Amino acid sequence: MLKRKLLILISVLGLWSAFPGAALAQPLHSVMLTVPGHPEEALNWCGPATGQMIMEAYPSGACSVLQEDVWLAAQSHKTEALWDTDPVGLKEAMKELCPPVGTWSVHSRTDAAELMHSVAYWMTRNNYPAAVVLNTLPHNDYTEHGEHWVTVRGIITDADPTTTGTVNLEFVWFNDPAVPLGEPALERFVAGSTWYGEFQPVNKPGSTYQGKYVAVIEPPQFAGRLVARIPARLGPVIPPDEAVKAAARWIKEYRLTEIGPYQSLADSQPRTPILVNKEYGGYYLIPFAGKEAKTASVALLVNAYDGSFEEVGAFAPTRFLAMDEAITLAKDYLKAANPKDVTAEAVYPQGDRRVGKYHPLWKVRVDGKTLGVGNNGKIFSRMPNEKPFIPLPGLSAAGMAWDGQAFWTVDARGRQLIKLDPVSGVVLGTLGIEQEEPSAVAFGAETLWVADVKKMQIQALDPESGRVRNTIPLKIPEDKGFQSLEGMAWDGKFLWTTFFAGFSSSINRIDPNSGEILQSVFADCHPRGIASDGTYLYLTCYNGDRLPAKIDRRKIADTEVDMLKSRSFVSDLDIKDPGGMAFDGQFLWVTDRLTRKAQRILPISAAAKP
Repeated sequence: MLKRKLLILISVLGLWSAFPGAALAQPLHSVMLTVPGHPEEALNWCGPATGQMIMEAYPSGACSVLQEDVWLAAQSHKTEALWDTDPVGLKEAMKELCPPVGTWSVHSRTDAAELMHSVAYWMTRNNYPAAVVLNTLPHNDYTEHGEHWVTVRGIITDADPTTTGTVNLEFVWFNDPAVPLGEPALERFVAGSTWYGEFQPVNKPGSTYQGKYVAVIEPPQFAGRLVARIPARLGPVIPPDEAVKAAARWIKEYRLTEIGPYQSLADSQPRTPILVNKEYGGYYLIPFAGKEAKTASVALLVNAYDGSFEEVGAFAPTRFLAMDEAITLAKDYLKAANPKDVTAEAVYPQGDRRVGKYHPLWKVRVDGKTLGVGNNGKIFSRMPNEKPFIPLPGLSAAGMAWDGQAFWTVDARGRQLIKLDPVSGVVLGTLGIEQEEPSAVAFGAETLWVADVKKMQIQALDPESGRVRNTIPLKIPEDKGFQSLEGMAWDGKFLWTTFFAGFSSSINRIDPNSGEILQSVFADCHPRGIASDGTYLYLTCYNGDRLPAKIDRRKIADTEVDMLKSRSFVSDLDIKDPGGMAFDGQFLWVTDRLTRKAQRILPISAAAKP
């Protein structure tokens, strides 16, 4: 036991000193625990594997238990049939099989930062690992399974979470048991932004945890929030050699070679970087291997736009397929000896359980035909759905807006504004609003604009504090009527609203200081969401359940005639019940009221083509 405590203390002090104040403004606070890496022994046993790892890592007398026993105990205590291993079942199984000095408790929050502060607080105070539901997406090709438990074994913050309310989450170290059966649990050391990019609320309609983030930890006694810096999600891509230099810098600066599973980095060399998801949320995957080795078991992921550290991972030895090899395999599969047009790019399709961040697909196009090629040479005759989406939390999401770094939506029933990570949809923050029926949101002039159709007014809010800066009336064009407010947008100078009024539905240019309608244009469709890039207006036109909705584009002009002349339809939508729309500086996003998701549709550059 003394040896274990010394190892924990050395780990904590070593990692603390690994982050000099000059690099990140002040010394970091860390807790790093010794946790065995058990994989799940059945396709739906990530919960029992997590419990097994946690019980063997108890600092006050470890318990060695069979994963099967954890499974049986969790089933006997389960309170929700929707789960294979529900939070109460896992909590009670650990209490029964290996009673700790204290007690385990299930914690759930609608705010991810609040939950992670509790995780950091109790890991710091008691040196116990934590069981966390990373997401509720199926994995390991077992579609019936819908929860993904992991063991958090390390937390690094910029301040002590036991004495500070709001601290910055720098890194998370965790064991992921959901790997191919027979392989060790995947150990991942990731930046705080990467963690929040994957950490998602429960999506199990009917569950008491629906829309909440869940962990099994010690009971909280200290309230606070654990936030993370928002990384670059789009922009010009840095060259591969800069990505390799950045990786070397992070290995040295963060002393990754001193952390168990990444010690092989000391004797390894970087292999050819692979640029993944170039257009949005891109990263460089940089494998590291010995000089003569043909496979790698460690890789660094760095941000493709600024070279910042995202994560480091250890995995089973893998031979990473080069682009030209993937192209050759695709050509052979299609029996295309002399194709005229061949392109390839590495992609990580969001939410596809067959593909991981460390094992992306090569998307190969050969004379108009598209195939996916995996690292192991497996051919995907049909590419997984590549359209990224993010979940929309809250009781009733209405509208969507982009503030330059994150999305905002308004929870109409919960009467709050919710700030969302643009890659995962994880909740980055919330603002309570004093409105009776909020129904649309826009962002412009460093201000959040929220419309209340009950009071018929628009409030201008400070995005940091939620303080009301100004209130203007929500006016209706007298000659066009009104049944519902469908959307609101900012074009760089003015607000625009969309009103549904049957054949008289309209889009309206609004003076942000007075609320006066400066211009009203017939929508000529059932309008839903609206967005602008400063030159054009983009409108979601709803056509009922039987016909696809469309995106309508019009050039902003002073006269209704000129706007109608410039009108064109730039895309059909495979969304049954479209709602709000937002423009993130490069892409259009449309919310789906039916699935409660926001889907990335197409780049503005493509939509703007005549």
